[in-house]
Amino acid sequence: MLKSFTFKVFVSVLAAAFLAVAITVYFGIRTISEGQELDVRNRMLSEASLARELYARNGGNAEEILNFLRHSNVTDDIPLRLTITDRTGMVTYDSSRSLQMEEFDNHLDRPEIQQAIKSGYGYSMRDSGSLDTRYVYAAVALHEGGILRLAVPMESVRHDMWARSGILLQVGLITVFISLIFAVLVSLALKKSFQSMITIVKEIAQGQLHRRILQIPGREFMPLAAAVNSMATSIEEQVHSYADKTAQLETVLNSMSDGVLVLDPKGQIRRCNKAMERFFPEMEKSVGRQVVEVLPAPQVQNAIEGLLQGDRIKSGTSQSVSLHLGLSTGRVFSVFLSRPAKPDRRCGLVAVFHDVTDIMRLEQVRRDFVANVSHELRTPLTAICGYAETILTVKDKDKCRKFAEVILRNAYGLERMIKDLLDLSTLEKEGCSKKLEPVYVLDSASEALDICAAALKERDLKVECTIPDDCEVMADTIYLSQVFRNLIENASRYADKGSTVRISHRYDNGQVFIRVQNKGPLIPPQDLERIFERFYSVERHRGQAGTTGLGLSICRHILERYHGRIWAESPDSQGCTSFVFALERARSSQESAMDPAGEDIQ
Repeated sequence: MLKSFTFKVFVSVLAAAFLAVAITVYFGIRTISEGQELDVRNRMLSEASLARELYARNGGNAEEILNFLRHSNVTDDIPLRLTITDRTGMVTYDSSRSLQMEEFDNHLDRPEIQQAIKSGYGYSMRDSGSLDTRYVYAAVALHEGGILRLAVPMESVRHDMWARSGILLQVGLITVFISLIFAVLVSLALKKSFQSMITIVKEIAQGQLHRRILQIPGREFMPLAAAVNSMATSIEEQVHSYADKTAQLETVLNSMSDGVLVLDPKGQIRRCNKAMERFFPEMEKSVGRQVVEVLPAPQVQNAIEGLLQGDRIKSGTSQSVSLHLGLSTGRVFSVFLSRPAKPDRRCGLVAVFHDVTDIMRLEQVRRDFVANVSHELRTPLTAICGYAETILTVKDKDKCRKFAEVILRNAYGLERMIKDLLDLSTLEKEGCSKKLEPVYVLDSASEALDICAAALKERDLKVECTIPDDCEVMADTIYLSQVFRNLIENASRYADKGSTVRISHRYDNGQVFIRVQNKGPLIPPQDLERIFERFYSVERHRGQAGTTGLGLSICRHILERYHGRIWAESPDSQGCTSFVFALERARSSQESAMDPAGEDIQ
């Protein structure tokens, strides 16, 4: 019975009604009490004022004042206590006979006395310090300077309050009884109405999933609970199975680096994975649209339509198509389209987009490398073979000597090229970086300038180096000198005759930036990145003698091994061509390069 839903409804309604009545009665009594207290205060102050006037008229006879107040209608037979004090707070009269005058405490510290002294009137509700009884006090200041105080026992006041609150309590009890009857009627009505819900739940269990009802606990509704549980178990198994498959599919699709696109039999997009959204941001809101609407590639749309219409053509038509898609952004994709072997009303076609941009770029670099290496090797080999054949037919020793010098010079060129290739191969080996140590930049630059002095003098070039003696970086002396030598040799080939090659530096964020600048022909913007590839050469530089085409590539690989970087600026801020590389500053260099304010010297 206690677990019955009807009983719970009954108790809930009754509790709610009782709580409402209790709150109403509580605040009603409180309001009555507050009103009664205010009324008592006003009456007490009025009586105290009357007593003061009587005290002044009869010459200070307190007994006559007390008798008058007790026999008048003002006090309504409430026990009354009269106390008179002098200016100092000493009691000169008290109607209570329980204590002698000398036994009373000084009343100057009483709150009502303090209020009367300050404003002429005082009021308080407290325990009496002399009689150990709770009183309501009202005090007034006398004309001659004393204090007249009236007191009424608190019990008398409370008795009057409860007398007024009795009617409110009776109304509350009647309301509770009415609420009891109402709770019984409501619980019975709910019990009857819920019987029809069992039929609805059975219909839901039979497949009418659009019907809904909340499961309500209670003994009367056990058939309803059984029907809901049966339905919930069946649906839960199906939903869990579908959710697991969906989660697995989402995980697989989103972990793929290739873009995947799923289309329905009409060619409309059903879903795509995260990689596809990265490749083509428009795919994020593409569900329900045709591929051509978000991917402007007619060849892909044509291939999709061809596959989707394959069942209308002859049997044996290929179920998959591969094609290459090149975009205007420079990215290239290998697209594989596949249609399920069996018709599916949800999946008509799957498209996989594989980004082959890097592969195509590397293939182009490989082709360029083969072409450039063939070109660079053909020139010296042709000279060597040609002059060697000529020597066999020429008997003049002077001419043979000149031809041999040409052969030797070209052989040296081949040797330098092979050495540079070996250096590159060594630098590209994994883990081939040298141990970093502090290196003075000026020493490496000076060593490179000594090696390149002849080349610079041949073109009447001047060098202006502003790197300070104490500038240090974390690198290797030999390799840093090679970087300077390759950059200075490059500048000596392409700088205008008689111009100045400037080598400067600056500090920034714990790094040293070295700039090698020359005034000469500018590098086309499209070639600024590729000039660091092996054997890559701008077309206007073809035919330059004494170069293997590997110097800049070696510079890049050396700097990458030392966690640095290099780039070209053409034109730079002064309209010249500059090669700039950055390396980490040595700790000692950082400390010595601080000015008194703690700033880097630029």
